[in-house]
Amino acid sequence: MRPRLVVFLILFCTIQSFPQQEDFRKFIENKVNSRTLTTYEKGNSQMLLTETIEQDWVNSVWENVSRYTYSYDSVNTNYLTTIEVWDNNQWKNETQYWPTLDENGKILDEVYKAWVDNDWVNSEKYLYEYDENENTTVETSQAWNTTEWINSNRTVYTYVNDNLTEKLYQQWNISDWNDVDRYQYTYVNNNLIEELFQQYIMGWNNVSLTQNTYDNQDRKTESLFKRWENSDWFLEQRQTHQYSNGGLTVTTLYEGWIDTVWMNIGLHTQIFNSNNFLIEFIGQYWHSINGWINQQRWVRTYTADNKFLEWVTQFWQTTEWENFSRLISTYDANGNEIVFAWEMWENSAWQNHERILFNYTLVSSVEEKLFNEFNYSLSQNYPNPFNPSTKISWQSPVGSWQSLKVFDVLGNEIATLVNEYRPAGKYEVDFQSAVGNSQLASGVYFYQLKTGAFIEIKKMILLR
Repeated sequence: MRPRLVVFLILFCTIQSFPQQEDFRKFIENKVNSRTLTTYEKGNSQMLLTETIEQDWVNSVWENVSRYTYSYDSVNTNYLTTIEVWDNNQWKNETQYWPTLDENGKILDEVYKAWVDNDWVNSEKYLYEYDENENTTVETSQAWNTTEWINSNRTVYTYVNDNLTEKLYQQWNISDWNDVDRYQYTYVNNNLIEELFQQYIMGWNNVSLTQNTYDNQDRKTESLFKRWENSDWFLEQRQTHQYSNGGLTVTTLYEGWIDTVWMNIGLHTQIFNSNNFLIEFIGQYWHSINGWINQQRWVRTYTADNKFLEWVTQFWQTTEWENFSRLISTYDANGNEIVFAWEMWENSAWQNHERILFNYTLVSSVEEKLFNEFNYSLSQNYPNPFNPSTKISWQSPVGSWQSLKVFDVLGNEIATLVNEYRPAGKYEVDFQSAVGNSQLASGVYFYQLKTGAFIEIKKMILLR
């Protein structure tokens, strides 16, 4: 797993939610990973995600936790992501992520760097290989040993007709790759009918086997799970799927093989809308006396254009469903997600818990190259000389605390035009010769930009 997959992922995995806990984990992981993508495109303009900030709700205020800052090249490809953590009321570097992409946008390698002793130091590296159909064939991870990259582990994928037939996991041992475990997949008419898991200990040893059955519409109707023991396969669990309402309602029965009979364990009901998005899930467990007992329910909603809007989790309390937690996304007028929040149900109301804030920059066809290639810079004010006002512009390639101040020739501070955190971008402010109730005298003045480690001063002239 990539370094620091934010606190959201860790916290969600603590929820006891039946086998559906995995769906929570995948949903949050996809949410986090999607933050590196361009999220909105219209005509010749793009909204590029430049920054995300994760915050916790503590003592009735939002407190910063981590921040992701995204840098783009001249064709709007994210080539660098910088991760910082909030410590002692300031952002401190933690991790950098440097991906390299081929001409088709496939990732060739990913380099992670850690902030150590005020410098970025190599940490981990991931290498990817693909076949002619752009299927991933090899994923290799490496670790930095102060002077060079050393192999750690790799996964090798084998395909037949674009169907994954084998996934082999290996670890590096001094000079060669050693087999660890593997999955082998068998298909009929592109349906996965068998999944065999083995571990390598003095040869390949069976561990588990999954066998699937399908109906005439290629829908999975049954999955049998077996374990290898004493040189033979033994039944362990069965899942049976039934479809209704045109396939939009799927009921899955979970059974365990006990002694010589199947015993009920759990019952899951999933309801989908006409766009095949899950809108409701109900999980029940089997009680030997009372039969099926409600346990958990999800209710999901979407926007009119099928974007995720809300995910409410509820637990059964004696006679009714009681709210537990809620995921909710908020979008701007362009359809860009600007807030992804997690709330908890307390005292009969939704209470803030955590959130991620998303910031974007509009890149037009005319400006995109300038935007993506800029470095720190402070422009000459215009007009210059000026009276009574002038414009001062600057740009920063990363988000940082930025200050813009005006001084006289003796070094006295005349005005503070900006003193706040701003994300990466281009900015412009007006400076008026009237400061408060006073009019500045004609003469030379200086304006100074501080952003991160960058400092620049320029001269301007006021003529009355």
